[in-house]
Amino acid sequence: MKRPVSLTLLLLFFCLSSCHDDDSDAPYPSIVTELADCQTDGEGRMTRIVLDDDTQLGLTNPQTGLKPNVTYRALAGYTRQTNRATLYSLTPAALLRDSTSVATCDPVNVVSLWRTSRYLNLHLMPKTQGKGEHAWGFITDSITDRHAYLRLHHRQGQDPTAYSTDQYASLPLDLVPATRITLRIETFQGLREWEL
Repeated sequence: MKRPVSLTLLLLFFCLSSCHDDDSDAPYPSIVTELADCQTDGEGRMTRIVLDDDTQLGLTNPQTGLKPNVTYRALAGYTRQTNRATLYSLTPAALLRDSTSVATCDPVNVVSLWRTSRYLNLHLMPKTQGKGEHAWGFITDSITDRHAYLRLHHRQGQDPTAYSTDQYASLPLDLVPATRITLRIETFQGLREWEL
């Protein structure tokens, strides 16, 4: 199975390369937004997305010009017709890796967290001036009786805290040998903890 990678350059590519005719009389379609694995084939074409419940949707508007044989992680905005989807937007999601050796816990606001069969997903709101990339990952404090105690790794870097922006992130559960997870996150209001 191909491993997901962080989606950083895809936004530049996605203005969305599949333009739709502008028909002012047509109603705007009902768009679903959810995190998904966005896979490319050997020629760098994204022809399908895989939702967190393992549903695979072929794309009616395949995307081209991407890295071959890669799975990106993104918040996909799409309309669905049975087992097919039409993409309208992709927002990059950070893929969290073990960052214990470079641990930093700069504060971030937390909107929501949810667990699926394959991922622990986070909707975060870091503060930024857009002056550099933030680093994301997780820190393993301990694992006892299949209960993992983790912290969110967030490095603000040289980016001053100013306005809030949305950031989605996913932690692949196959990286954590545990059935229960306690996640601690340093927020602007202090350290908070969730058990998932």
